[in-house]
Amino acid sequence: MSMMTFFSSVDGEFVSSGTRAEHLLEDRGLAYGHGLFETMALHQTQLPLLQQHLQRLVTDARKLGIDLSFEAVETCVNAFIAALVAEDVENAVVKVILTAGAGGRGYQTPAELQPHIVCISSPLPVDLEHRRRNGINLWCCQYQLPLNPQLAGIKHLNRLDQIFARNECDSVGYEDGVMFATDGSLIETTSANIFIKTATGWVTPALDSAGVNGVMRTLLLQEIFPAMELPVCSRSITADELWCCNESFICNAIRGIVPVLSITDSCGQTKLNLAFGVETKRLQSRLDNDYVGFK
Repeated sequence: MSMMTFFSSVDGEFVSSGTRAEHLLEDRGLAYGHGLFETMALHQTQLPLLQQHLQRLVTDARKLGIDLSFEAVETCVNAFIAALVAEDVENAVVKVILTAGAGGRGYQTPAELQPHIVCISSPLPVDLEHRRRNGINLWCCQYQLPLNPQLAGIKHLNRLDQIFARNECDSVGYEDGVMFATDGSLIETTSANIFIKTATGWVTPALDSAGVNGVMRTLLLQEIFPAMELPVCSRSITADELWCCNESFICNAIRGIVPVLSITDSCGQTKLNLAFGVETKRLQSRLDNDYVGFK
């Protein structure tokens, strides 16, 4: 009996055997979400947090069974940035996707992987500075994040949870949605980490069972807060604690630090009203002083 031949098509167009397109269609990232990604900001041809992003990518890739050297990813990214600069692109969002590569049919990971590294650029949001200076409003998502300690913290390719949550609200008055886990604990927003200031100091949700451990979150915890001698910790946070906080901001590697002014629930009731906090402003200033691109 002859070996079974696999065929494929895209949007009704047959894909010829042995082509690059056929190889990409067999990618485990496309078929199963077997991979992860980083999103970083290019500012004046520089990636200020490149080392942190690549280190997280390589470290978390190993948790998904993808073994790739730091140097291999760095070479691809640097070549991509050089190509952007040659095209007179100085500022952009740069997304780096790492997949497990082609793996044929079936969930089991092949003994030998040939990972793919994909780099994509897009324009930076035009209103980043405005939001940092003036703050944003959030809504409270009804969709809850499932608890999954094995994947918690990793920015893997399966973002269905965030898609469901983000699609709950399309109002122009809200920038993002706050997400809780199925156990009721605060986790993050659909695309950022969150910090709140309580009576005892700053706190950000623990991400042991859900959520993404963002590069900016780590930078704040390990460098910015200690440099300013501001107490901060990571622990479980209840909804009641969130509603009683006196300062809050969200953060990621594109937005930087963005103050939260209000949070509205799914019924349209405002659960939290805040002013642009003094310590949030100080944190913004320190971040801008230490790293380019977050003014």
